[in-house]
Amino acid sequence: MKSRLLCALLVLSAVAAFAQAGDKLAFEVASIKPAPPQPMNQTRIGMQTDGGMLRYTNVSIREMIRVAYKVKDFQIEGPDWMGTTRFDISAKFPAGATEDNVPEMLQALLAERFKLILHKDSQERPVYAMVVGKNGPKLKAAEVQTNAPTDGGANPSAYGVTVSTPIGGSSPPALRPSGPVRRGGAMMMSMAANGMTFNAPSATIAQLAEALSRFTERPIQDATGIDGQYEFELTFMPETMRGIQRRMPPPAADHPGDAADTPPAESIAEALQHYGLKLEPRKSAVDVLTIEHVEKTPTEN
Repeated sequence: MKSRLLCALLVLSAVAAFAQAGDKLAFEVASIKPAPPQPMNQTRIGMQTDGGMLRYTNVSIREMIRVAYKVKDFQIEGPDWMGTTRFDISAKFPAGATEDNVPEMLQALLAERFKLILHKDSQERPVYAMVVGKNGPKLKAAEVQTNAPTDGGANPSAYGVTVSTPIGGSSPPALRPSGPVRRGGAMMMSMAANGMTFNAPSATIAQLAEALSRFTERPIQDATGIDGQYEFELTFMPETMRGIQRRMPPPAADHPGDAADTPPAESIAEALQHYGLKLEPRKSAVDVLTIEHVEKTPTEN
């Protein structure tokens, strides 16, 4: 009788242990609130994890999905409001969890609080392949090699940025670091009358491709085979802003001729040629997350 009881207890213990191991990690507690209104034409986004806490400020569901599933923006198909409805989130890690577990815990949060349902498939889509030009690359190695993610920015949880929406609102946002520059490798984008300026003191080719994909009509994939981190500074007219220059605000009164005297910037492809890189139109299989269902309002805290 005792041996049977002992055997049963061992079986129950094994089942419980297996069930616990099979469960996904989840935040111990999470507060989700609608983000307060932001100043016109400027949106501050903060995505930070420290001290066993996740603190996201003014983030969209699309941005959370991008971190949770380690994908790029162009790999997400869903309603437009996923990128405009924003939230402030504060969540506590469970015991033993680390920053490496954030994507898994975000998946659980999205499923529980926003009732997210999605499926993944592969679709053939037009892309730009970033390749080396016929005369070889012309790259300057970064003076400081950073420990920032090298996946093109799929997981930006350690960074805070300020996003300035260009005039017209139809193009992707321009990015600037908010507060002190972290890790020596922050990428900065600023808008001028003649186009966009991109500056990165230390970035991989994959990160460059991902950043510029925000301003092209098709995603850019790194096909150079080049490793390492380099310095970049490009000024270009985004493909997604064609015609917007005509709607730019007038120049300041003390510099009345600046806008008229400044010629339009080069295209992205032309700007990349200065680094011995070029863009080739191709078709490529791309993994895509299709959103089947997601709630606009999360369940209560």
